[in-house]
Amino acid sequence: MDRILSGLPFIISMAFQLYEFIIFVYCLLSFIPSLYNSAFGRFIVALVAPFLNLIRKIIPTSIGFLDFSPIIALIVIQLLQKAVFLII
Repeated sequence: MDRILSGLPFIISMAFQLYEFIIFVYCLLSFIPSLYNSAFGRFIVALVAPFLNLIRKIIPTSIGFLDFSPIIALIVIQLLQKAVFLII
């Protein structure tokens, strides 16, 4: 049981880092919009879009053609990660 609990923070940290990386890949896909239509692009959008849409509903993040919701999402993920590690 101790081995599971000692590895839990590492697993949680890796999950947060993986989701941050997926958001980064989503941002890179925006430079080549045709990639959104690929299977990989649809998979990334399916993972990221619900979280970004939630942020867009709460906070208006678009200024002209710029959308700042991925940046806000990364900040929220960092805050959630710190809150989870304070609890653990």
